Order: sequence, then structure tokens, then C-alpha cells
Amino acid sequence: PLGSPWVVTVLRGPLRVRLELPVPTSVGALAAAIERSEALGRVQRSRQRLFWGYPPRPLQDSRAGGASPSLEELGVHSVMLQDAWEELVADLRAGKASFCQLGEALASPTLRALALKDNHDFVLERARAMLRRRVANISLEEVQAARRCLQTLWPLASPGERMSFCMECAAASASSATEQGESYEVLTRPESRYILEVERDNVFSSALASVTKASPAALHQPLEVRFKGEAAEDAGGLRREFFNEFGRAAAQAQGVWQLTPAGALVPVPALVAARKMPNTRDRQAVYRGCGRIFGMALCEATRPPLQPLLLGLPLARSFVRVVQGDSIETVEELQAELNAEQHSSAPDFRGNAAFREQTLREMGLEGQLAFSYPVPGGGSVELIPGGHETTVTDANKDAWLRATLHQELVECVQEAAAAFCAGVSEVAGTSHLALLGATELCEAWSGRGVVTDEDLKTWKARTDVSPAVARQAEWLFDLLSVGDLRTARSRVLKFATGSDRWPANAHSFKFVIEPMDGGDETLPCAMTCGNMLQLPRYSRQEPLRDRLLQALDWGLHLHLA
Repeated sequence: PLGSPWVVTVLRGPLRVRLELPVPTSVGALAAAIERSEALGRVQRSRQRLFWGYPPRPLQDSRAGGASPSLEELGVHSVMLQDAWEELVADLRAGKASFCQLGEALASPTLRALALKDNHDFVLERARAMLRRRVANISLEEVQAARRCLQTLWPLASPGERMSFCMECAAASASSATEQGESYEVLTRPESRYILEVERDNVFSSALASVTKASPAALHQPLEVRFKGEAAEDAGGLRREFFNEFGRAAAQAQGVWQLTPAGALVPVPALVAARKMPNTRDRQAVYRGCGRIFGMALCEATRPPLQPLLLGLPLARSFVRVVQGDSIETVEELQAELNAEQHSSAPDFRGNAAFREQTLREMGLEGQLAFSYPVPGGGSVELIPGGHETTVTDANKDAWLRATLHQELVECVQEAAAAFCAGVSEVAGTSHLALLGATELCEAWSGRGVVTDEDLKTWKARTDVSPAVARQAEWLFDLLSVGDLRTARSRVLKFATGSDRWPANAHSFKFVIEPMDGGDETLPCAMTCGNMLQLPRYSRQEPLRDRLLQALDWGLHLHLA
């Protein structure tokens, strides 16, 4: 009847509360009435989530055009009320929350205040627990949300704290093992191992063939590497050598990976990969398999002797940022990422500040550029509709620069990044992706390609030398420091450890020098399982230098284990 109130029944759990509202009434008026209702718990408007209809859908305060419809126009007679904070807490306690959900809550001033003040320790611990879980098919959006959430909840964490927690997460295998349908007891028996047999001449493809077929639970078992046709047993050295060689072999995987001018790995553009592998699932499986192997390297590093297992080539920082869901949007950011992967002797003109400051005529580029991106091997992609026919001018060159760099550094690798991210996450979890910066993560995977003078001091300090070859060990480090082996540091490291990469964090690095039979004509030997170099009792520096260089040239790995 005219003048009668509009009655809305509000459902909150088992409660059914009848509210009478003046006509006409809006969604905002309903929210205000709920906030005043003692029976409903005086839920603040900023914490209210209202649903109506069937299936339940959010009750919006305004339409797309901005107008606020009345409840009469919508025909709303009953709504379901949820307290966003209580729902979040319940989901966090039950382990059902996502980082996207948590990120949405932290974007609300009211919920952010609740999360960061009285409830900070609880929310942070729940977020850390979420990182400990391995998640199959994780999206880039979820990784991106995890990064934002942890930056808000744990802003003062030191690099050491973050890395320690990442290793803790990578070592946590029980929950993911049982989630994959295999009992924890079965997967953690001492004899239970994942045997990875690879062909030395075909490391990349043979490893992927095995890893892509295995379950994530199987991949988290202790790894044992076997090189097909070789008798050596894996006591640590073969694992180290495998990851080193897999990283290097990826550079030769045509149609899958390529090298930047600076020598880092980056996926080939999506259109190039599609020529080699037209089936989308096949492409995703390859990059997912690569992500699994990179994830395995992180997990294996948490097992004794707790030393990094480094891939032989680094990933491009820009690709790692895409894997992490980072936003690379501004021209300045894009130029910085481009320049990070250029060779100093042949920089890309697009990364030069002069491109934005000078005219195209001054640079000799007038009329030479169009809004299209050339695809290696032929063809091009339009950066805007009609881009092939749109010439770059001084007025639009910034727009072209952003579009072409974004296409090359982000859009061309997004498909590969999503699959790679999923592979890493289902084996090693999300913690490394969420907590580490791109440079930190690159170094966690591949260390550094150069052994600096400071690194050499660490190497020497962490070396256990047998008294029987103390003099020879001194000669060795003199040669590596200022002598003829200065430029061969990485090769010596590879010979004795199986990897030519130096760990960014060398606190767990250990090296051993032991004696062996023989004189000045005898070649040294290595036992990569123990980071051990065996030296004869050479009479002078020169025979030590010559025999070691000869062993490096021959690639001799006697007693490899």
C-alpha cells in the first residue's frame, strides 16, 4: 500500500532479521540499516557483503551508468549478509583463502587496519602457511597477489630471513605428497627416490621427457641422476652437474629458448614457439617441465649437504619478473629491462635515452619505423590496428617505444611464463616467486657466472686442505688469484664441483683438497660429489698449472660420483 515500508529479510548464518525501510529505499540505505541493527551485530558498512537472488550474486550500490537503483526497482525482498572480515578469518583458519582474496581485503582501508594492527601476527602466519603449500595450476594473478600481500604484511624482512623461509617452504613436502594421492610414509622411505636418467648428448629433451610425465609428488622425492651408459653413481656430483648442464642445454633448444645479447635465457617469442609446436598444450608442457626442473633445483638445495644446485645459465631478469606477475608498464621500466640484457659493445637504440630526447631525423630514423613488431623468422605483429601502415613520428614515438618493448619483453613470453610459473609452484611452492626480487631469484637459480676476487677469498677460506698438499694448495690459490689460472676460475670450479656457477650466498660452500699418487706428469683428479680436488705432490707451480689446464681441456672427471 502507498506509504508502507519496504520490508527486507536479512539472513546472517542462522539469523533471520526483518528490516523495514522507507520507500523509496536504496542499497546504501539498507547497508546503513544493517549497520544500526543490534540483532545483526552492527556490521560496519565497509565490512558488509550483501548477496541476493538465486544463484546469489552481489548486491551493487550502483549500476554501470552510475545510477543507484532502488530496492523496489530491483525487487529485493531478502539478502544474505556476510561480514567480510569474519569470512576472511574463517577462510584463513581453514586454509581455503587465496592471495587474491587476501589482497582484496588489504585494499579495503577498514580490513587493512584490522589485518595490520591487532591481527597482524595471525594474518602473517596464515599467509606464510599459504606459501608453504604447493599449488598446482597456480595463476600469475595469484602469484602477483601473493607478492603484494607479503610486501604489505612482511615489509621489514631481511633478504636472509626471506631466503631462509623460502628454503623452509621448499623443504616442506608432506602436505603436497599426500595431496597428490601418495602416502607420506611411502614417499619418505629412505629407499624412495626419483630416478632421472638423462642422455649426456641430449640433456634438455631427455630430462623433459621424464619430468613432464612424473607427478609433482614423485618429483619431490630425493633426486638421483643417472647419465645413460655411464657407471658413475650420484652422490651429489651428478645432480650438480645435471642442473648446470640443463641450463646450458636450454640455450640450444631451438624454438623454445634463446639467449639475450647478455647471455641470459629467455623464451622465444610465442609466435616462433608456435611454429615449432603448433599445439598449445605441447608448448605449455615444455615450459611447465622446465619450471618443474627449476623448482627441483630449489627443493634439492634444501637436502644435505645444503648447497645450491645452480642452472648453467641465468634467466633474463625481465622474464623472471613476468613469471612473478610483476607489472612492467612504464617506458622507463621497459628500457631498464631491455638494457639489462644488452651487450655493452652493441646496445639496442631503443634503450638509449637519446631516442626520447632527439628527433627521429637527428637519429636517421625518420620514416623508418612503423607500429609493428617484427617476429624472428618472418612476419610481424601489429602494435595497434593498422600498425603496418602507421609510421612512427616524433609525436607518437614514446607510444611506439612502450608498445614495442612491452610486446617483446612481456606479451611475447606471457604464455611461457604462465606455464613455467605453474611448473615451479607445483614442485617448490610459491614462496620464492612471492618473496624474492627478480635479481635475487635469478641468483638463487643460477648464482653468478664470474668468480670475483672476493669470491676467491671465500673459496680459499672454506677449503679444507690436507697437510700433505698444503704447499700445492697455496700455489693453486696463488695461480687463481694473480697467476695464469685467474681467467680459468670458473673452469676449475666446474672441474672440481660439477658447476661453473658461483653461489650468490656462499655460506654453505665447502671445498676439499686432498693428495693423490703421482708426480709432475700426473693429471689432477676431481670428486664432484664432495667438491674435492685431488692434487699430486707437484714440485713447482708450473707443473701444477700445466697439468690442471690439461685436465680442464680434456674435461677429465675421474672418480666422478
